[in-house]
Amino acid sequence: MKKILIIEDHFMVRVSLKIMLNEIYGKVDLFEVDNYKDALRLTVDHAFELVVLDIDIPGGKGTAMISQIRLLQPSVLILVCSAADEEKFALDYISNGANGYLSKSAPKNEAMKAIETVMGGKKYISNSVQQQLLDNMHSGGKLNRTRSDNGLSKREAEIMELMLKGKWVKEIGAMLDLRPNTVSTYKARVFEKMGVSNVFELFKKVNALGDE
Repeated sequence: MKKILIIEDHFMVRVSLKIMLNEIYGKVDLFEVDNYKDALRLTVDHAFELVVLDIDIPGGKGTAMISQIRLLQPSVLILVCSAADEEKFALDYISNGANGYLSKSAPKNEAMKAIETVMGGKKYISNSVQQQLLDNMHSGGKLNRTRSDNGLSKREAEIMELMLKGKWVKEIGAMLDLRPNTVSTYKARVFEKMGVSNVFELFKKVNALGDE
């Protein structure tokens, strides 16, 4: 049975999260607290698979909460769930070690996707935050690209270039006269060859390779 900790001071949000977690995984061993002090106490006494963390929590310490929780439980997955502007805060929390950032205004299907993505061992950020990251890279002149060193075919490299420009599957399909499922197949190959699981990680990997 999955053991999950919800750190959230709003009762209705906790209820919603519990309903979704039970819907996804069936019966789960859920713990809930409404302040950061009790959250740390529980992470000392219990080993959790997932922590759902509201950053605006009584006693909270901003991004430092991520490292403090990981100090107690290095392998725990942390999904930030906040009403704070994700375009302002998401990248900061992700870069400080959170596995995902979910806006409380997200629809149910996106919230469930975020939970499943993080529990699957992958990073989660919304499409709008991915686009923000891309825009920042372009405006700062930081976007470097690589092709041959990672064994990408000409078509895979072409699709990677378009993903790095912020294009999504349907847009790429229309531009290259390919079916969306064909683009998705190429996209999966790019991720596999680049050793990443999402566009956010691809941005970072390509820039790191470009700096070598």
